[in-house]
Amino acid sequence: MAMDKANVKLLERLKTLFSFSDSELDKLAGNLSTRVYRTNEIIFDQDGEATLVYLILSGVVKVSYINSHHKQTIVSLLPAGEFFGLDSLTPNAHHPFKSEAFEESTVGSVKPEIFVEALLGTSYKNFLRWYMATMYSGRNLYIHCIRGIGLDLRRRLALELMNLADRFGSTDPRGTVIRLNISHEVLANIVGASRQQVTQHLNEFDREKIIFREGRRIIINLKSLQRVIDVVE
Repeated sequence: MAMDKANVKLLERLKTLFSFSDSELDKLAGNLSTRVYRTNEIIFDQDGEATLVYLILSGVVKVSYINSHHKQTIVSLLPAGEFFGLDSLTPNAHHPFKSEAFEESTVGSVKPEIFVEALLGTSYKNFLRWYMATMYSGRNLYIHCIRGIGLDLRRRLALELMNLADRFGSTDPRGTVIRLNISHEVLANIVGASRQQVTQHLNEFDREKIIFREGRRIIINLKSLQRVIDVVE
């Protein structure tokens, strides 16, 4: 379907943009390409390259996560006025979720650099430094929580160990060391289980050589943990 330019009057009708000046909206409108999506038409797919910021001009957009077992979790239904696809704010990013029209929707798209400079009044370079230092880790935490929905405890625990390895890990000849003295009780509180259940699964991981333990420190095999998460029931 052909793309056309959104005009500033359309943006002015969106409550979320009331606080922006006419000149800011005019710059955004002049760079915003619009497209009408039919019900259930995909706007962008999960794991696709993230290169644009999107704005819902009318209609409703569904955001969902598809796990490795092809089960869908609806993350949110977004109304008109919502920006989405914000993973494109960081270079070389990919979309962690799938977005599609929940009903017929008009959606605008703009390059992230123009989005930042038009609405925030700062250079993209300055914004990116601030975003990476303050917001990026919170965004990753949100995505991590979504990915755990619908997983059984064994896979949920494997996912959390991988998350801890990413945040606190260092390379070791045996795998990745989680340099954090973390108790079974704390792990249980993170994954929403009893300490006894977590201990049972950690013992199983140990016997299967998926992890090794030195006191409270855990050394993990990332590939083996990923296989636990991906196993088909």
